[in-house]
Amino acid sequence: MVLPGVPPNPQHLPALVVDHYATPQEWAEDYPRSARCFTPALARLTLRDLHAKLQLPETYVLTVYHWLLLYECHQGEMTVINDLLLPCLMERLHTRAVAQDRAYLSLPATSQDTTGFHIDVEVCIERYFWDTDVLMVVEVLSRLSAEAKLHLGLSESLFGVVHGLAPHPDALVLQRVEDGEVS
Repeated sequence: MVLPGVPPNPQHLPALVVDHYATPQEWAEDYPRSARCFTPALARLTLRDLHAKLQLPETYVLTVYHWLLLYECHQGEMTVINDLLLPCLMERLHTRAVAQDRAYLSLPATSQDTTGFHIDVEVCIERYFWDTDVLMVVEVLSRLSAEAKLHLGLSESLFGVVHGLAPHPDALVLQRVEDGEVS
């Protein structure tokens, strides 16, 4: 449980996304694309692994399954935040927002004023999710030739995400980047 004004334990953040759903159907209502590929338990494990890697100094490459899960989690959480009136959140955003955040974040003049607070989810998505292949629909992917898919730089594993297939365990392994090369 997260109490207003009390930062959650970072170790528990990944679980917060999925733990409050009583059934897989509830999970699927809020995360329809991810729920086609991930059970709540697999989503939780995947997010925990991703969170653990973020704590390390090395750089890792996300797979299309990670991008899908992060996209929906990010979109959902930003929508929830836009609906909340939280002075403690305002104060944190005022102290941590940097110039590049102005493209998608609109803050009121003071941290006590919640009127006008808004995160432009679409602009935020465009900035941090530059590659949204995971949102492609089956019909579009099916019409593309192998040459077109190669030309567009589409991952082979995109087929599984678009068709809602559960990821193979290898598709959830974050590959480490060493000297600019994926290991």
